[in-house]
Amino acid sequence: MKTKTLDPKVIQHAAKVFRAVSHPVRLALVEALEKKKRSVGELASALKQDQAVISKHLAVLKKAGVVTAETDFNFRFYSLKNIHILDVLNCIRKSCGEGS
Repeated sequence: MKTKTLDPKVIQHAAKVFRAVSHPVRLALVEALEKKKRSVGELASALKQDQAVISKHLAVLKKAGVVTAETDFNFRFYSLKNIHILDVLNCIRKSCGEGS
């Protein structure tokens, strides 16, 4: 069975997304946003990182189209924009998890 060749634009977009999630903190952010939207402060606390560090990583993920942000009063809440990134996360869990 022959597989369909990916469009070069799709390959470019995929590379951009993979670069964005290739950092351990950014992967942890995707995982932290798996179930619900969270503020920068919540994410910083959950990941035990400074808010400035989390904000910089979120900016990279947002630019790549992985997360989106909404403002509610003085708080900015982040959530996954592309939920298909969870398929990548699950693939990582299966192929790089314990016992692999």
